[in-house]
Amino acid sequence: MEIINGFNPSGVSDGVLASFYIQCASTWQNLSSYVEGLPDLQEKYDSLKLEYYDLAIAYSEKDSFEYAWISLERELAGNYSDELAVFGRRNLLARFNISEHAQAEQYSILASALSAIGKQNESLYYRAISAICDIRSCTHETTSAKVLAECMYRQKDIARASKYIHQALYDAEFYNSRLRMVEIGTILPVIENSRYMWVNRQRTLLTAFGATILVSLIVTVVLLGKIRRRNRRLSEVHRKLVKNSDMLKKTSEALSELNDKLKETNEIKDQYIIQSLYGNSAFVNEVEEQTKFAARKIMARQYDDALMMLHHLGIKEERERMYASFDYAFLKLFPNFMEEFNKLFPDDAHIHLDEDGHLPMEIRIFALMRLGIDNAAKIAEYLNLSVNTVYVYKTKLKSRSNVSKEDFDAMVMAIKKQ
Repeated sequence: MEIINGFNPSGVSDGVLASFYIQCASTWQNLSSYVEGLPDLQEKYDSLKLEYYDLAIAYSEKDSFEYAWISLERELAGNYSDELAVFGRRNLLARFNISEHAQAEQYSILASALSAIGKQNESLYYRAISAICDIRSCTHETTSAKVLAECMYRQKDIARASKYIHQALYDAEFYNSRLRMVEIGTILPVIENSRYMWVNRQRTLLTAFGATILVSLIVTVVLLGKIRRRNRRLSEVHRKLVKNSDMLKKTSEALSELNDKLKETNEIKDQYIIQSLYGNSAFVNEVEEQTKFAARKIMARQYDDALMMLHHLGIKEERERMYASFDYAFLKLFPNFMEEFNKLFPDDAHIHLDEDGHLPMEIRIFALMRLGIDNAAKIAEYLNLSVNTVYVYKTKLKSRSNVSKEDFDAMVMAIKKQ
């Protein structure tokens, strides 16, 4: 107080003045904390603290850490909020590269703000960082160590609580800080009493554990005799298990055989579509009859009638009907084919069935491939296309896909039937 009251600022640089006024504000802050519960004195010290904050801001460089720090403290003093206290402190630590001693102070204040809003784990983390920074900067500050001790005590970690509170007491005695020693004196006896009780419990538990081990040894010796007798029984059980294992192996082989049959059944099911591709007996019979009739007309030199009959065979309509039949059978076996096929394309390139629920021609090509017809000539023959047209359809589709052209066919073949 004598230094503050007798200080003459004339001839002192702005940087030194800013640092001095920050120390003055810190002094009034400590005095305010010391007289907590006495409103008149606390209000007086808080008012003096704000005056020195204003002086520190006036002499600090605007881009400096000190300016940003005291501006935040001034704003919090005038209009405190937990969100501003946390966000502003984190912003300070992120913007400036400050000394470890300054980091210890800022992390300690951040830890208090986080604790106030219920974020205890984060608060404990930053409190520990503050204590570490104190140690690294060789600063005998006790706030973080003391609060860490209290946190460890609440978490029932008595060993750490005792270690931290004794470190805090050592620091307070090193500085002969009355305020710190008073604060520590309120928690130290509680922690030490808990530590004493914890040590006694550990001794009791150790004794009980030793007795339990002794009893266990006795029981073990007794049980060894029974175990030997049971080992003989276990040998017999083992022989039975080996026998049962052989039976399980045979059962597994039978299941494997059954699975092969089921696979064969599925292949036959697929062949249902393949077989439907290459014939419709009704249409063949009709063509045969019409052909014979046309031949008779030709033999009778009725050429116009024969030509008219050939024009009305309905090959085009029958081909469309055959495709529709194929589409129906294929989609019945692969109801998810269009959905899985469209996953290979971007959303704006999805392909859909036509109004009658039939597959587009380019999809039929890949449907035939999925059924195992990988010969382009056979696909072209069935679809009444040229081989080159088949390749063009496939190339166009692959160029619009999300996957590589090399992987496209394999991913189509991987579509499972339901």
